[in-house]
Amino acid sequence: MTIKTNRIITIGLALLFILSFLMPALRGPLGIELNGFSVFGANMATLVFVEGLSDYLLFLYTALTNVWVVLLLIWSVRSKVKTVPTLILSLLAVTSAFSWKFNMEGDGVLLMGYWFWVISIVLIISFTIYRSFRPPLI
Repeated sequence: MTIKTNRIITIGLALLFILSFLMPALRGPLGIELNGFSVFGANMATLVFVEGLSDYLLFLYTALTNVWVVLLLIWSVRSKVKTVPTLILSLLAVTSAFSWKFNMEGDGVLLMGYWFWVISIVLIISFTIYRSFRPPLI
């Protein structure tokens, strides 16, 4: 794979990831639909309600998902990607992305934006892992 092809794929994946933030992702208690940016902001606001270490670790686990995905995007552009850190970061990103499904009361509150977000994360992880097993870029 050439550097140009790698960058085009990475930019496309980044655009898919950003697009997921513009879609409705969560239906609130009064039927209000929140887009991905609003859900991200609401999740950051839960830091105020953290009482103990376990709550803080759970907050970090869900709040850092987007940071981990951005790191994976950055790593996919590098000429040489290390496999072990990529696998660890990928595992953290995919499990924390799916943890949102299990933290919600039912599937009716998660909308198309959430599923698009999860699919974009899985695609980014797949590409970065693929890159980690390939020889360095030319």
